[in-house]
Amino acid sequence: MGESLYDRDMKKEQMCWGLIGAGDVCEKKAGPPLYELPGHSLLAVTRRDREKGEDFARRHGNSRYVPDVASLLAVPEINAVYVATPPGVHAEQAIAAAEAGKAVLVEKPMAMNAAECARMVAACRANGVMLGVAYYRRGYPSVQRALALIESGRIGALKAVWMNDQFPPSHRLDLVHAFCGNFASVRVETREAGAVLHAVSERGCAIRMNLGWNEHPGQPEQVRLRGETGEIFIEDLKGGSFTGSVAESFAPLPWTHWGLIENFGEAFRGRSPLLCDGEEGRKSTVILDWVSAIEPDLDPVAVDYAHPPEANPERAKRWNLLG
Repeated sequence: MGESLYDRDMKKEQMCWGLIGAGDVCEKKAGPPLYELPGHSLLAVTRRDREKGEDFARRHGNSRYVPDVASLLAVPEINAVYVATPPGVHAEQAIAAAEAGKAVLVEKPMAMNAAECARMVAACRANGVMLGVAYYRRGYPSVQRALALIESGRIGALKAVWMNDQFPPSHRLDLVHAFCGNFASVRVETREAGAVLHAVSERGCAIRMNLGWNEHPGQPEQVRLRGETGEIFIEDLKGGSFTGSVAESFAPLPWTHWGLIENFGEAFRGRSPLLCDGEEGRKSTVILDWVSAIEPDLDPVAVDYAHPPEANPERAKRWNLLG
């Protein structure tokens, strides 16, 4: 007897997760939302270190450990896979999940280069599965509110964006895409303390950020958005307050990935667009490729998202672009 429409609807309603790579990110940020959110459950976990994988599975969501990716993808109840491994294997594992018919949520950065990202997008499209990228700051209440205020015209057209370097450049580039849209040009300036990215968006917004990543204890992640008629200063992305033209306060999420994974579930059920799909997530990697490939301290270079240059691995490593 074939599967009933009711059974298919119930499978769509319940997010049944498989987790590839149960490391620190999942322990501290992403793991609990996979089973604490209503309508979400964590069924299986795999990790190269069996002892650590079994320990994680015991403590999180009544899940079970499986020895490898193939075993996890063979679990029929799993309908979504979270790829939380190092970026060097993201493409391989995401494509395998897509070919197994599972929706895919992949950690940042999406892959080692834009070409790998394109392969991931194509595989998910060919297999009719959803692809999301875990740029979880898009799910913060502060970011969602700032996007709504910009869209409403509260501060006029956005003219400049600044972010401190408390978080990785890939995340900062993703927020620039969220706030400003696509980049028109990029230039890299080298200084004794490190490299600085100067860019202009297609909408004429100026962007400046350090390419390094230097967390300072007690210092929150901050964003300043300057518009034609006002300014929003987000004093703490994770939770805190706005100052400037708009004064508002926000409570932090239970876990940093909470809003992202909640959105993924709603998109899976057809109730909401993804905060960051594969095409959108690829954009930050495109810019990282441009940044690593162009010669520093020269004139700005026009950005072509369709035909990015081959990344320079040595520069990417020196500037910690894939951190």
